[in-house]
Amino acid sequence: MNEFKKRLNETLKENNLSQNALAQKISMSQGVVNNYCTGKREPSLDVLISICKELNVSADYLLGLID
Repeated sequence: MNEFKKRLNETLKENNLSQNALAQKISMSQGVVNNYCTGKREPSLDVLISICKELNVSADYLLGLID
């Protein structure tokens, strides 16, 4: 999941979105989103889908399956 944290951070930066802003959009705490961004925790499938919808990217991209 190392690729996930890298791509999540890149996508947040590209969208000028803070961890806190994403957390609010997906109804999670900023601490949980921070754990995803640092690789300390991996999102559940439902949360991954929410993240993808909010960032307008595919799960395959965030997971490093496609470029």
